[in-house]
Amino acid sequence: MRVLGIDPGTVATGWGVIDAAHSRLRRVDSGVIRTRGALPMRLARIYDETRRVLDAYEPAWLSLEKPFVGVNVQSAFRLGEARGAILAAAAHAGVQVHEYSPAEIKVAVAGTGRAVKEQVATMVQRLLAIDGGLAEDEADALGAAICHVHSRHGAALDSGRTRRRPRATTRAAWARFAATRQG
Repeated sequence: MRVLGIDPGTVATGWGVIDAAHSRLRRVDSGVIRTRGALPMRLARIYDETRRVLDAYEPAWLSLEKPFVGVNVQSAFRLGEARGAILAAAAHAGVQVHEYSPAEIKVAVAGTGRAVKEQVATMVQRLLAIDGGLAEDEADALGAAICHVHSRHGAALDSGRTRRRPRATTRAAWARFAATRQG
């Protein structure tokens, strides 16, 4: 199964393509779409670059981070506009979109919904065996793709059956790893 994960933003939009087969994950490619100028031009660039990535890598699924409304409502509006450009590109390419909250992505990648960005980035690098650093938006996008693979829906589509719960030993291993990274 090939999944494109996207972390939307009007200045920097992270994207990452992964392949998943059984329990193996592999990064195909990833990057950051950087934009400048007036908002309509930034949205057009996000749409065009998302279409380019969709056409180049032909993912079966697009995993998109849901908006998080914090203190700044204006930021939430801008994020919604970037998401609109991405959703339009996915619809034009005929790719199904699944959305996940930031907490769902953190749980899927780092084992806890309260993980900080550094923990998520570290786990993304470990899960995908990536040497070297990743841009923050790029790591978040790859995390969104991993979340889809680990979700009940993604696993069922990949294997043709419903997903089994992780074994207790797997959960314990994740908990031990997360504990060593936190302190």
